[in-house]
Amino acid sequence: MKKINLWIYILGLLLASLLAGSKALDHFGEEYTDQALKRALISFAVARTLNGLISVAQEAEVAMQPAGLGVNVSPGEILDPINDLVERFSMVMLIAASAIGVQKLLLSMSAWDVFNYLVIGFWLLYGVMLIAKRNSSKGLHPMWYKTVIFLILVRFATPVMALTNEGLYNLFLAPNYQEANQELEGVSQTIESNTSEQEADIQQQQSAYEGAKDWLGKAISQLDIKKQIKAYQDAAERASKNVIELITVFVVQTVLFPIFFLWLIFRSGRSLLITRSQSYAHPDLKLNHRS
Repeated sequence: MKKINLWIYILGLLLASLLAGSKALDHFGEEYTDQALKRALISFAVARTLNGLISVAQEAEVAMQPAGLGVNVSPGEILDPINDLVERFSMVMLIAASAIGVQKLLLSMSAWDVFNYLVIGFWLLYGVMLIAKRNSSKGLHPMWYKTVIFLILVRFATPVMALTNEGLYNLFLAPNYQEANQELEGVSQTIESNTSEQEADIQQQQSAYEGAKDWLGKAISQLDIKKQIKAYQDAAERASKNVIELITVFVVQTVLFPIFFLWLIFRSGRSLLITRSQSYAHPDLKLNHRS
C-alpha cells in the first residue's frame, strides 16, 4: 500500500511539472481574466456614459427656465437620485477592474519563467529523493513535503481561481450581466432621446425673441411635460434595478468569490499539512523493507 502511495505522489509531481511547464492553466486563466476585465471596463464605460447623459439632461432643463417667458419646468430632478447611484456604480466598477488587474498581475508572477523552472526543478528533485529513499527506514524531513505543497498552492492557486471564477460567471452570472448591461444602454438611449428634444426646444426659444407670442403657442403645444416625466421615471426605475444587478455580479466575482477561494485553499492546505504531520514523521517516505 505504501508503494502505491509513493508512486501516486510521483505521478502527481510529474503531472504538476507538466502543467507548470506547458502553462496551459496560465493561458486559459489569462484569457478568462482578460474577458472579465473587458466586461468590467464595458460596464464602467456604460456607467460613465449614463452619468454624462443625466448631467446633460439636467443642464438642458435648467436652461429652459431663463428663456424670458416664465416657463419653469424641471423634470430632470427625477434623475438626481439615480445620478448619485450611477456615480457610486462607476466607482465600484473601477474597483472591480482594478481587482481583476491584480489577478492578472498575480497570474503573470506565478507563471514567471525563472520561478516556474525553480518550482519544477524542486518537484523533480523531491520525486528523485522519494524514489531513492523508498527502502530506507528513515524518511525525508517533513519540511520537504510542506514546501512541495506550498509551491503547488502558490503556482496553481491563481490560474485555478481564474478558471473557477469564469465557470461561476458562465453558470450563474452571465444572464444577469448581459440583461442588466443591455437595459442600462436602453436607459441611456431613452435619456438621450428626451434630452435631444429638449435641446431643440431651447434653440427654438433662443431664436424666438421677435415673435414671443407665436413661439409660446408652439412651445406649449409641442412640449409634453407628463410624457417626459414618465420617461424619466421609467428610466430611473430601470437604471436603479440594473445598476444594483451589475454591482451584485461584480462584487461576487471580484470580491466574495476570490476571498472564499483563498480561504478554501488555505484551509485545504492547512488540513493536508496537519494530517501528514500527524501520521508519523512522513508516511509516504517512511517505507521499510517489508513494504
